[in-house]
Amino acid sequence: MSGINVLNALDQLTFDSEPILAFFLGEAGGNQVASILEKISNGEAQGYINIINLTEVHYILSRISPEVSKEKQRILRSYGIKVVPIEDNGLWCEAGKIKCDHALSLADAFAVATAQSINATLVVGSDKEFNGLNVKLLRVR
Repeated sequence: MSGINVLNALDQLTFDSEPILAFFLGEAGGNQVASILEKISNGEAQGYINIINLTEVHYILSRISPEVSKEKQRILRSYGIKVVPIEDNGLWCEAGKIKCDHALSLADAFAVATAQSINATLVVGSDKEFNGLNVKLLRVR
C-alpha cells in the first residue's frame, strides 16, 4: 500500500525512522511524508513515533549536526507527533518477541510493536523486513 490517498479521517499512524529521515533529508518519499505530517497537524490523522525510533532519527541527524538534530526534533513535534515512551507496559516485551521471530532491527521491532499496540498503520520506507508482519503498512518509497 502506498500513498496518502488511502488515509481516512482520524487514522492512527506510527512512524518508522526511515520516512522521517527521508522527510528531513529531502530524500525520495519525503514529499509524501510532508503530506502525512500536514494531515496530522490539521487533525485529520493522529501520529506517533516510539522513543526508540526517535532516538534513531536523533543519532543519524546528530552525525550531521547536534543542532540540526535538535531543530528537527522540534519541527517533528510541532506537527503534533506523539512520542510513545517505553514503560513497564509490555510494549518492550512485545518488541523483543517480534525481534526474536523476525529478521529486523530492534528499532524496527519497536515500530511494529507500537503500531500493533495502538492499532495504527505503520509508515515505512522501502524496508522489506516489514513484509509478512501482522501490521498494516503505508509505504512512502
